Amino acid sequence: MGIVARLLVIDRYAAPICARHIRTGFKLEGPWKLGNHKQVALAFIDPSLGGTGYLGRIADEFHLVAQKALEHLDHPNCETACYRCLKSYQNQRNHEHLRWPLVIPHLQALSGSTPVQRPPETGDLDDPKPWLEAYSAGVGSPLELQFRRLFERHGFHPDKQVPVSPTVGGAPISIADFAVAGRRLAIYIDGAAFHVGHNLRRDRYIRDKLRSGQPPWRVEELTAKDLGGGEALVRRLAL
Repeated sequence: MGIVARLLVIDRYAAPICARHIRTGFKLEGPWKLGNHKQVALAFIDPSLGGTGYLGRIADEFHLVAQKALEHLDHPNCETACYRCLKSYQNQRNHEHLRWPLVIPHLQALSGSTPVQRPPETGDLDDPKPWLEAYSAGVGSPLELQFRRLFERHGFHPDKQVPVSPTVGGAPISIADFAVAGRRLAIYIDGAAFHVGHNLRRDRYIRDKLRSGQPPWRVEELTAKDLGGGEALVRRLAL
């Protein structure tokens, strides 16, 4: 599932909470089938005759939009969604689906750098094949796919994209990239974007919550450099 799709975990019914303040609408397009997975797109719409200029500004300063979204979601005593952040009377039928923790890593990635406008051209400057290959393998990024291949090469077969909760049978607060639920092992693959951005407190909070769960989770956080650990890394994880 790509960034746009994961952003939609906030829910199509929660988006107007933000959009209504800037008089900008949106439309969910798709899904389109790509291999064994589906992809959607979120199109922003300026409903004003002649336009207000908001969309251009949003595109130019989307990193600031993401930062503001992180600030909006940064509030105490809320583990999934509340009327302070995502819930409203209009989306009450979908309250059970609202989960802000799932979107935080992607907002952090978006907030880390200023958008760069690219000239129109045939095709895309970014090769989508590594991402499509990762999605077809059931993981969320090319880096996760590299770790999956490393694990399997050394006989370690954790589950992929696993909802995890601090308590047995409780509501999930996160999606672990890999997990062995029977051993309470959750593995997160942190790309370079994880280390960019002004606010990592949410991710630390979620993972600390898992570590202090009942019973506690063993949370492992891996980055690209850990691929060099090879078999020794896999043996440590498999213990």
